[in-house]
Amino acid sequence: MPVSAAPDVSVVVPTFNRAHVLGASLASLLAETGVDLELIVVDDGSTDDTAAWLEAHPDPRVRAIRGPHAGIAAARNRGLAAARAPFVAFHDSDDLALPGRLGVPVAHLRAHPDVDVVIQNGRMLPADRPWIAPRAARLLAARPLGVADVFRWNLGQLQGMCFTRRSLEATGPLDATFDILDDLDLVLRVALRFRAVFLDRPAFTYHVHADGVARDRRKVREESIRLADKLVREHPEVLPLLGPGAFARRQARRYGRLATMRLAAGDVEGAREALARARALRPLDLRYRLRALWLGEA
Repeated sequence: MPVSAAPDVSVVVPTFNRAHVLGASLASLLAETGVDLELIVVDDGSTDDTAAWLEAHPDPRVRAIRGPHAGIAAARNRGLAAARAPFVAFHDSDDLALPGRLGVPVAHLRAHPDVDVVIQNGRMLPADRPWIAPRAARLLAARPLGVADVFRWNLGQLQGMCFTRRSLEATGPLDATFDILDDLDLVLRVALRFRAVFLDRPAFTYHVHADGVARDRRKVREESIRLADKLVREHPEVLPLLGPGAFARRQARRYGRLATMRLAAGDVEGAREALARARALRPLDLRYRLRALWLGEA
């Protein structure tokens, strides 16, 4: 494909110090057949051999963008701004794309112009389990998805998704105040305005790393609380769809678990603050009151 030609799909690949796995990851995307693609690899200030490796890459479909280290959301935004295709996908540089990862959703989006997001299943490694379990996958595949589905099932793994460019342009950039859940925040905002569908087919393998940022469970919990609060604050029309009572219960549970994590880390004051928020959401729930009393709260 000539570099000047508009591709079918742009794939944004942020990377940071992943030179040792970047080759296999990009090769899995470049092996895709049936679609013309461009890979926009955003080097987020790597200090390893990533820059040299990209400069020497022979495939003209690979475009490299380099900038100072600013985090994955900012890197994705830089890549998105450079995308030229009518369809856009995202990929993490340590994951592998499976056959059809791009061709299947692009064909679906072309055949269904009322759909703007295709979400596909994946495999989580090293456990080798599906990202979305079979029972939930059957439910999700049975009908179009809305924001309540994305929220309930935490549908934020961008590696299996493909968006129309118009939906991303209308939604705005990824929120760089999130270090981990910028992906879920984006999908929620897109699902507020555009139709999404779920295809129960494995499109990627996701490697869970012991030292990965997503393994910081305390930070994930804090961001999930902030993300949910942001959603209903900026889009109050969503709360009736989620159910006010169900939303309050879910947030209270998250605060309760966050209190446990903070206490385990020796942050007693932080645990008390989290329990106070849980009690404010569920004032009649004795679990949170008893735990607060145990921590010396009135």
